[in-house]
Amino acid sequence: MKTHNPPTVAGPFATYAHGIEVAAPVRFLFGAGQVGVDPDGVPGEGIEEQSEMVWRNIGEVLASAGMEIRDIVQLNMLLIDRADLPAAAAVRARVLGDHRPASTLMYISGLNDPAWRIEIDYIAARTD
Repeated sequence: MKTHNPPTVAGPFATYAHGIEVAAPVRFLFGAGQVGVDPDGVPGEGIEEQSEMVWRNIGEVLASAGMEIRDIVQLNMLLIDRADLPAAAAVRARVLGDHRPASTLMYISGLNDPAWRIEIDYIAARTD
């Protein structure tokens, strides 16, 4: 995978790339939105715990496809409260390390369950 951050566009403002190029042949995984719940569906307490749970859930789905976090090429992070961004971003930065997928951050008025504070959907690609 090759990142694209051309000098003619303002640099990324956080931990992402403007574009990701995936060469063929490739397998894609389109990940449904994951939320901060444990395997029994119980939400975590607060944004930090829910952020950890979201990334754990994403990791589990990726592993079931023989993929890992570094295979994510694009993600959308949805938050219900701007005040949650520092904590959610810190967990994201730790999990992603130096990996920079294309990314969009959205603030929305709410998720399906009022206890949910964060949701992340993603696309992963792997050239085997």
